[in-house]
Amino acid sequence: GPSMPSAHNPDRRLPVDAPEAAPRRGQGAVPRPPGRERREAAVCEAVFRYQLQQPLVDHPQVPRYYLALQGHDPDEALLRRLRELTPWVQPLSQCRVTARDGVMDRATGAGGVIVQVARLTWLHGAAADVVGGYYLTHRHAAGLRYRVERQGHDWAVTTVHLLWRA
Repeated sequence: GPSMPSAHNPDRRLPVDAPEAAPRRGQGAVPRPPGRERREAAVCEAVFRYQLQQPLVDHPQVPRYYLALQGHDPDEALLRRLRELTPWVQPLSQCRVTARDGVMDRATGAGGVIVQVARLTWLHGAAADVVGGYYLTHRHAAGLRYRVERQGHDWAVTTVHLLWRA
């Protein structure tokens, strides 16, 4: 449901243009409030959902997807939810990439595509820009920027901007 303001300090709101808390050098990452973590996870999931529903050019059959969230495997709960959209969703670690063959399943050698969500920048509390993209081979890959906005209780990709394409 909607996130409730915290009871002990109901009026603490970030100004709209507050810069993101960036890790300060030498001090490790600044801890983020759990509400922010939850929102980030929901935004990343919205981008994955959008990506999995896009037909891939030159790739007529339903591809095998290997998902990378900021360079790592997404958690199993997220993978499970995304498998309801399309059956073949695996974590990044389940594939390997070679210059000759592109993305291949570690177990079966079948071809696939890496779909990634790399970087998230909050614009304000209800909108973020997410950089991500896909990779089949070094000749068939793209980087995209997704605008994600809150719509009711959900997050949705509202615009997509192509950054580069191989």
